[in-house]
Amino acid sequence: MKIGHKYAISLAVLLCSLLMASAIIVVEVLGRAPDYSKKSPSGQYLIESVPASSLLTPRDFVYLRFTDLNNPSQVYRTPLFSELELDMRADEDEKTVGVVFIEFDKSSKAFTLGLSSPKKHWLNFFISNTPYRVLEN
Repeated sequence: MKIGHKYAISLAVLLCSLLMASAIIVVEVLGRAPDYSKKSPSGQYLIESVPASSLLTPRDFVYLRFTDLNNPSQVYRTPLFSELELDMRADEDEKTVGVVFIEFDKSSKAFTLGLSSPKKHWLNFFISNTPYRVLEN
């Protein structure tokens, strides 16, 4: 066997291992229990703060999980952000539901984030399943 072939096989094994480890971490983060949860003022939505720290993310990362209790299979997740910016005081009207700086539009099913420094991270591709826009400060 040629040396170049051995390196190619080693590199392929390494890449597959990294991909599998990343997939395991994503599945684990998505399935985590929330560290804080509350119902929206109307009681229609369950809003949960889920810790997202892992080997691949900073320790203060979280995401919010909004579950429509009238249709529990409908779960909407925000992108990752620092828990230092989280204020779980809930607010709701006929168009939106959310917490301070994070609003979910009930009809368009999209988030509006008013966070001072939302985190851009490759895991958002897997964590956030809902469109969002970031307001400029």
